[in-house]
Amino acid sequence: MYATQTVIRQCVEPGMLIMHKGKPWRAAVNANGKLCISRAMEREQIKVLTVELIIDRERNPVKEAS
Repeated sequence: MYATQTVIRQCVEPGMLIMHKGKPWRAAVNANGKLCISRAMEREQIKVLTVELIIDRERNPVKEAS
């Protein structure tokens, strides 16, 4: 089971999973005041102040499997 935690956009690192528009997205790069996120066939740049970070039971950020 996973949960979410609200964090500021600047704390998100590449590979972390976030919730955006009700779906999980992978963070790619955080530069120029925008967070680049992607899904299988979609890519977006978001400029919101806070994002919902997906965390596991131990409250650690969930990262994309390599």
